[in-house]
Amino acid sequence: MNPETVRNYFDNPRVVADYAAAAEGVGLWNSERKVFEEFIPRGARIIEFGCGAGRIALGLWELGYRDIAATDFAPNMAEAAKKIFARRGAKIRAFALDASDPNLPEESFGAAVFGFNGLMQIPKSERRRRAIRAIFGILKPGGVFVFTTHDRGAKRNAAYWLSEKKQWETGSQQPVLDEFGDIFYEGAHGGIYIHSPSRGEVERALAEAGFEILLSKNRSEISPEPPAVEEFSDDCVFWCARKPEFTKK
Repeated sequence: MNPETVRNYFDNPRVVADYAAAAEGVGLWNSERKVFEEFIPRGARIIEFGCGAGRIALGLWELGYRDIAATDFAPNMAEAAKKIFARRGAKIRAFALDASDPNLPEESFGAAVFGFNGLMQIPKSERRRRAIRAIFGILKPGGVFVFTTHDRGAKRNAAYWLSEKKQWETGSQQPVLDEFGDIFYEGAHGGIYIHSPSRGEVERALAEAGFEILLSKNRSEISPEPPAVEEFSDDCVFWCARKPEFTKK
């Protein structure tokens, strides 16, 4: 999967409009609010990756967080977020940034957020692992990384992944896919890519980067959500990982 295919999808004005509507209409999920308030100190300097049109960053601002940078791989998304922040009086910095190569100062943030399964919309496992390592690098010791993923091992998806496994074993999977767990499907505004990992896959990537895992729990186990959220996103896994206070050099 070419990263430009992913960028072009999220730069599509119709997709941007959908995300802008969610930023102002859906707002923070109950589960997001609970996780952020539990794991991110109020005075933390926060960077969000894959901010879309600013739904999560705006929600963080409304919770009282004041030092927030919102970034997205797609420039049009970052611009939409910037306009929404200005309209809502939220002093949040917004700019385009590639999470797999952020080029930011080491140990400069107290928390990083990659919501709505955005980490798994980075194509290829090495690019995703590179993003995790980069996020580890820009976090201060003791800093936390909060993100969500799907769960390939969820029982509700067992039949689908059994069928996919058979296709990979026979070489009949979609040619555009790079690895088992990849999904590419046609949405209302074009082709959508996402990787659905196993929990073990995520755990290994975090450990490889040096993180300690504090949380790995389904959204449905954290808090019930209103219908608007249930329609916006199916169940997912919330992760919170911490950079140790003392790291090996």
